[in-house]
Parts: sequence; structure tokens; C-alpha cells
Amino acid sequence: MYNTTYKELADSVFSKIKDLDLAQLQEDIAYQIVIGYIKPACVKFQSCNGQDLSNRDEELQEFNFKLNDENFEIISEYMVVQWLDNQILTTNNLKARLTSSDFKSLGLPQQLSKLEELRERYKSENDQLAINKSYKHSKLFDIVKKRKRV
Repeated sequence: MYNTTYKELADSVFSKIKDLDLAQLQEDIAYQIVIGYIKPACVKFQSCNGQDLSNRDEELQEFNFKLNDENFEIISEYMVVQWLDNQILTTNNLKARLTSSDFKSLGLPQQLSKLEELRERYKSENDQLAINKSYKHSKLFDIVKKRKRV
């Protein structure tokens, strides 16, 4: 059994997003940016049980254990949410620097709206994954999901 590396999580995020600006950066810089989303993603995953997400080695850039598949996927999805947050902030920064007519002529209001919608959808779906994981073996979850395992 090996430890889960930050690079593995970053690769998962890269496979989920298509960002030409990120793709044009030097590889190590792109990894640094995406790896920077790990800590906030772990903090957002409050319902994680069974694995201590703060048990990481920042020097080696790895967790001190192997993340199970569910936790790996949930963390990488929260990293995508962090990336979307960054895209929204970047667009908002552009809005502050442009005249309102320039902002509108570039189609940025629609882009911002779509980014916010996408972020909300990703976060909502990922929050539901985290909830499902934390209640997977509870009677309440069985009742809500109308499973016969009670």
C-alpha cells in the first residue's frame, strides 16, 4: 500500500477541467496551482470519516496514507470547486477593471453566470456525495433511500 500523492489528485482535477490558460503554463507551475486547492478541499470535506485528511506531509506532497476511492473522488471534486471559485474571482476582477459596456460586449456577464451555475452544481453534487458517504451505514440513510437494509 502506498500513500496518495498530491500529484495524483491534481491529475484527477486536470482530467475534469479544460483550462487553456492553465495548459499553457509550465507543468510544475500548473501543478503548484492545482495542488494549492488540496487544503481548502480537505477543509470543505467536513464529513470525512475513517481517514484524517489533515494527516499530510507537505514536504513530500502526499497524504500519510492511501485515500480510499470515495475520499479521493470527493476531494478531487472539491478541488474542482476551488478551481471554479478562482475562475469566478478572475472574472469578477476583470469586471472591476473594465467599463460596464466593455464587460458586456465581451460576453463576460453570461460567462460569469455560467461559471457560477456550474460551481453551484458541482458543489451541490459533491456535498451530496459527502453526505451519502458519512451516512452510508446508518438506519436513517436506509430509510431516506428506501433501502431494505434496516
